[in-house]
Amino acid sequence: MIRKNDKRLIAIGDIHGCYALLKTLVERRIMFSAETDRLIFMGDYLDRQERSKDVVTYVSNLKRLYPAQIVLLKGNHEEMAYHALMGASGSLLNNAKVLWYLNGGHATILSYGGFGAAKEALIPFIESLERYYETDSHIFVHAGIPSGADVKTAPDAELLWDRSLSYAGEKTLIVGHTPGSGVAKLGNIICVDTGAFRTGILSAYDVLNDTTYEATAG
Repeated sequence: MIRKNDKRLIAIGDIHGCYALLKTLVERRIMFSAETDRLIFMGDYLDRQERSKDVVTYVSNLKRLYPAQIVLLKGNHEEMAYHALMGASGSLLNNAKVLWYLNGGHATILSYGGFGAAKEALIPFIESLERYYETDSHIFVHAGIPSGADVKTAPDAELLWDRSLSYAGEKTLIVGHTPGSGVAKLGNIICVDTGAFRTGILSAYDVLNDTTYEATAG
């Protein structure tokens, strides 16, 4: 639920270890205030770039300090990391460690100084993440709900991995996962991922005020 004094409801796109961009976005572009703002992190805190540990520490501290005002969603990279760290395998994640490493997991391991340290820190973090966040007018989820099904019953494969950018629900759907050149408004879908690890642009979108925020490398 949104508090009556929440003036901004801001979705933050996929971070992928870009700690400097994250810090700049939250503190200098958004200028987060717990009195008036709620931040929805769309998942994919890990992998690709070298400072995943710092990103996880930063968002975890925000959640600890402002539990009602910070929402941490789960992304497909957290899903990959979890299966790899737990040694699990399945139809989607056969050779889980290989799949994770090929998708940037090695950078995460290095940021923690080894597999054991990464497992100790990341398992509880990933288990604390939420599958979705819903208000009276918006649904926030990492990837999508292509079938238009109830977000409460949609399979994780859709919520975490979908790239169809198709959605038949009545509420506005806010997603990350599928990078674009800017925050993209596609009918009743808004995608906030701008590929920070590759483009050097980390974006956020305030759904209450139709406002975009960006932090850029350099």
